[in-house]
Amino acid sequence: MKTIEHPLTATYLEAVAREAAALSPERRDELLADLTEHLAVAFAEQPPRDEADVKAVLDRLGDPRVIVATAREGETAAPPVSTWHSLAPLILMPAAGLLGGISIVLGGIALIAGVALLWTATYWRRRDKIIGTAAALPVLVALVGIAFASAATSLFDPELLVLVAPGVLIPAAASVYLFKARRRMPS
Repeated sequence: MKTIEHPLTATYLEAVAREAAALSPERRDELLADLTEHLAVAFAEQPPRDEADVKAVLDRLGDPRVIVATAREGETAAPPVSTWHSLAPLILMPAAGLLGGISIVLGGIALIAGVALLWTATYWRRRDKIIGTAAALPVLVALVGIAFASAATSLFDPELLVLVAPGVLIPAAASVYLFKARRRMPS
């Protein structure tokens, strides 16, 4: 049995992760990696014979709250981010495609603002931000297509709807994904 995968160590690391939710993602990941490495070394030096040995190693590490409090001392507190900052990209990116059907300028502004807010938010991992940005590309294609469409085209013209629909639906699907990814992140 690999003791690093022992249920007690998993529970311990999960408790540290919950307590470390207020730390920056980089610092939280670094702390968890350090603790995992420390556990692996401790178990390699003296393999535990039973659950009591695993508990003894975890007790020597200390209480997760104390560990995180110590880690927090070296980190500057980040200003709290408003809920609006986490919801704005989810609203702006799909709305950019729809607004582009009305006004290219409004659509462009909404798209730029949505992507900028997505990348400045700390709620998502880099992978999630790349997915959100890639999903915004159909909006850009729609805006360029609308710019070349005739000025006489109405909002409900089938040609325009073919451009606007993916520019709304794909970012909307990405917004649902980002919303779910946000809920999976530790609070």
